[in-house]
Amino acid sequence: MTPEKPFRNDRLTYRLNMIADQAIAANEDIFIRETGCNIRELRVLRLIDDTPGTSFAEISRITGFERSLTSRIIQALIAAGLIIRENSAIDARVFQLSTTPKGKEVRRIGRNVSDRLEAILTQPLSSAELETLNQLLSRLGTWVSSAEYQDLLAQE
Repeated sequence: MTPEKPFRNDRLTYRLNMIADQAIAANEDIFIRETGCNIRELRVLRLIDDTPGTSFAEISRITGFERSLTSRIIQALIAAGLIIRENSAIDARVFQLSTTPKGKEVRRIGRNVSDRLEAILTQPLSSAELETLNQLLSRLGTWVSSAEYQDLLAQE
């Protein structure tokens, strides 16, 4: 008896997207329960904590989230006391975002949750397979953001 195929489509981008969507959906409630934040909010919190003083526009660009979603996430993080927003000393039209001590603690907890859940996700892989997967994903990530890749797509 042949096991059921895990994917209805054999295209790489489809399979990567399905794995990510399923893992995120399975993990979302755990993140909310343990941190009070959903996965997208934690991503934004992490980016702000990594680059204090970053702007709304930069967060929106890095995450790829729509501006309205980015705005809602930032407002939720401010309301929860996890980040603060201050006017830039250089340009008063620009807000700079930074984490609060509470935000740093939530980020730390989120990292621990993420580490636990990622270990469960990758449990079927050996350490060598996981290392290979990470190397391949890194190479693909570098490739899809390269000018050469964009040039090839422009020729299509």
